Amino acid sequence: MEQQQNWSTELYKGLEVHVAPLKKERKTGNLWDYTVRICEPAADSSAQSDLLTASGDDGDYASEEEALAAGFEKGYALVDQLEEDR
Repeated sequence: MEQQQNWSTELYKGLEVHVAPLKKERKTGNLWDYTVRICEPAADSSAQSDLLTASGDDGDYASEEEALAAGFEKGYALVDQLEEDR
């Protein structure tokens, strides 16, 4: 079953970092992961207009808040990498 994604957005170095925490489908425990999208300002985070999309990492986060924080940390690192590559 596909989960509804609730995106949180922050502006970082002129780009929008969108993060959606996702609850993992596990029988034991409530674990979380995230998805990150990097877009130009005012772009729709659910559209294919993103500059970069990344799934979570190998971590299991105990709460939605932890997953959200980890997602923004990864998003900032992705923006930094995009800047270096330009």
